[in-house]
Amino acid sequence: MSKNIKDDNLINLLITRASMYMCTRIFNNLNDKFPVTARNMDWYWPVNTYFYAFPKGTVNRGLSAESAAELHIAPQQVLQWTSKYASLTTVMGSNKKGYAAVDGLNEAGLAVNGLYDSHVSYGPTDGKGHFLSANRWVQFVLDQFANVQQAIQYFATQDITIVSELLPDTSDTQSHLHLALSDAEGNSGVIEVRNGCFELYESRHDTVVTNQPDYETQRLLTAYWQYIWGQRPNAPVEHPVYSAPGGNSATQRFERASYYFTFAQPAQKRREAVYQAKSMVAACSVPVHFNPYHAEKASYTIWTNLADHHKKIYSLSSTVSMNTLSLHFSPELTTCRRLLLQKEKSTKSACPIKAGDVTDHLVTCDNPFS
Repeated sequence: MSKNIKDDNLINLLITRASMYMCTRIFNNLNDKFPVTARNMDWYWPVNTYFYAFPKGTVNRGLSAESAAELHIAPQQVLQWTSKYASLTTVMGSNKKGYAAVDGLNEAGLAVNGLYDSHVSYGPTDGKGHFLSANRWVQFVLDQFANVQQAIQYFATQDITIVSELLPDTSDTQSHLHLALSDAEGNSGVIEVRNGCFELYESRHDTVVTNQPDYETQRLLTAYWQYIWGQRPNAPVEHPVYSAPGGNSATQRFERASYYFTFAQPAQKRREAVYQAKSMVAACSVPVHFNPYHAEKASYTIWTNLADHHKKIYSLSSTVSMNTLSLHFSPELTTCRRLLLQKEKSTKSACPIKAGDVTDHLVTCDNPFS
């Protein structure tokens, strides 16, 4: 194979990855009184999207019986748990293809965002310990932990293998994820999987997360730009450069999100903190039909989630409807409930309520993870 062909193949691979996988999470903890997490969900097209409300005390399984059988995983090795906390979750999927929890907030104030990670390597499925589907990983963390520290400590000590499954849509894409965590105390965490082992990061300074590169490198990017912006002790503070990349790659979005966060002043009111988080992540949105590389499939921002950690309000702003729907924790939540927000590849909202709090419009349903 000639060098030119190799170079072309490498360029095509990089273009494909740059065009396919995009999500951005910003944790606005500038004011400890008003922590808010904002997350852009970027995908090829609108997907079947639901709001789910899960009560505490729910018994869940890490894999469906069918998936466990297909993967030759013994039933006793499938992780099982009883939820300690109620949660509000954004779920994609259908009865035919199954369901995946991609984002959510629990009643203790812990937010969990599942972001695509093309460098993930979950490990073999023929080992010891317990197995948990990546499609159910977000829900497991929401169910079990009150804060970032608890979750990080758990994954540092437990023998659990994350299992990839197809995402429940028509993209034929494996659920290769890493998790971004944020809590009501202003703490932040990131969980990656490399060669079957958990790579764990915990710091209130880890406020921005994107798909790529690995989080250790994202931290290095932060250090570089903090130097350029004159924010480090050894930085050229007399002549800082106040600029940031404007492109849509994961690294450019990471740098741009970090730029806006670094120079933002703490909000003095709760609603201001919510607007601030949403406006920062909006600067990292990818427009509909944006496809500079003319790729066969190019992702764009299909919705934005907001989690108000103290007020315990969880919302979704759809690109299709341009309106915001929200949920709060209801004391009457005793069974699994849901509301359809969007149908796959549709250009119209599937929700009869166009804006505002839709908690009272959730309907009783089966638990997709039991």
